Amino acid sequence: MFVNNKNIIKTLPVAIMAHNEEKVIRRAVESVLNQNIPGGYSVKVVVVANGCSDRTEEIVNYLARNYPNKVLLISTPEKGKTKAINKAIKYFEQISNTDCQIPYVIFLDADCEFIGNDVLMNFITRFESNPLLCAIGANCLPDVFFNSRKDIVSKIYRAIDRFRESLKINSISGMCYGIQLNILKKIGFPEFQFAEDMYVSSRLNGWFLKDPNIKIIFKTPSDLGSELKKRSRQEISAKRYREYYSYLKKKGIKVELFKGSLGEGYKWTWGKGDNIVKAWINLTDVKSKIFLMLYILIRIYAKVKTYWVLKKIRKNEDIDYWKVMR
Repeated sequence: MFVNNKNIIKTLPVAIMAHNEEKVIRRAVESVLNQNIPGGYSVKVVVVANGCSDRTEEIVNYLARNYPNKVLLISTPEKGKTKAINKAIKYFEQISNTDCQIPYVIFLDADCEFIGNDVLMNFITRFESNPLLCAIGANCLPDVFFNSRKDIVSKIYRAIDRFRESLKINSISGMCYGIQLNILKKIGFPEFQFAEDMYVSSRLNGWFLKDPNIKIIFKTPSDLGSELKKRSRQEISAKRYREYYSYLKKKGIKVELFKGSLGEGYKWTWGKGDNIVKAWINLTDVKSKIFLMLYILIRIYAKVKTYWVLKKIRKNEDIDYWKVMR
């Protein structure tokens, strides 16, 4: 633990939202504990276990006993990532005071791990190099780049990642990002399941940056059936985000927190039409193109499924009160 000249402790929390993550939670937590500590900071892993019915909480409590003051479990019976995030924010507000400062919060998904031991150092260096930067997105790499899997799903992920890399997209992935705490408190997460990373990206449009040198690894589905389920969940969350965004606009609520931006390179960008065409043409590997086309078919399936799922939900619930679906 480091103390600055004013005897104020700076804490860097790494927040992990976990719902039934007994198979992966230990690796995620230990990947944080193995990090080199940025000068002037102490690091604390805060796991918010939401609606868990497996051994997730037991494992986190075991880690908390073995790493005193470095691991904390916050338990809530309610499912839902945004509800868990709001629990974490409330906790950070409670402990942040004149004697304990929390300038930044790092979010990490339970099925992800840091690559290398300097990820937290790199986050702090990037933030301190530009104090106006509100958030930093990590470069999220699929685990298939680090193993010998040769199944269809692994080939799809390799093709997707290489294609996206050529597009130079600036975005925040919910799998891992860092954000200033004072900005995080202004985001205002609604407590239903939706694409919270898209919401953060739109709120901070022009004031964040994806750093290709801050790398994490995420776990990919083991088979095609699991991939179809994952994409369907993601599509439902994305659709909910878009409808919630429109809902706020219709009510006259401005989604973006700032006017203007830090510059063109800081704006939230997806692949533009021309860039996608160029990237497709430049992709000379025929096999990669085939797997990308299979990925497109999976996304179409997910969109169709999303339409019917949300149609059923809307019969009984208003957009403000969507229940969390797992």
